[in-house]
Amino acid sequence: MIIENDRIYRHSTLRINYTTYDGRREQDIVNPRTRADVMILSAEDKDSNDFHPYWYARVIDIFHARVRHIGPASRSTDPKRMEFLFIRWFGRDLKERGGWKRQQLHRVGFVHEDDPSPFGFLDPLEVVRAVHLIPAFAFQTTTLLMQPSHYARRFQSDDEDWLYFYIGMYVNDHTVLPWP
Repeated sequence: MIIENDRIYRHSTLRINYTTYDGRREQDIVNPRTRADVMILSAEDKDSNDFHPYWYARVIDIFHARVRHIGPASRSTDPKRMEFLFIRWFGRDLKERGGWKRQQLHRVGFVHEDDPSPFGFLDPLEVVRAVHLIPAFAFQTTTLLMQPSHYARRFQSDDEDWLYFYIGMYVNDHTVLPWP
């Protein structure tokens, strides 16, 4: 792939269109500075005991670029707009199970920087919805998950991350989120 003119453009917000349970059209707005957490469909085996339908990530930045695909599988060398998100992954806390049956919220935390892929790039079309993550205040914050970074963390974090977050399962006037 070749990035045209060696330019990548940054955006301040991402709009996610979705259909509510009653067939209405709605929109979430993701902003890396204020409301940055999203969920995507999981690639986990549905027959697994640890199956969860979604994966979670924090959007660090939103970009687009004009790219040309020149590989052997290329169908066209014409430049095309490619949008992508730079994200920091959350991992589920498998020690503490959640869900309707357990009457407890699912819990996630940032993936440790030593993990093979604590960060990644994501196609915005894979984002299902913005998600509300609630800091698990009882577990405090830590500096052990990642070295100091003013880019990958929100500017007011003092290089600390919440150890865990609870995934907000909510119902509002238009939306019911299904959870196992």
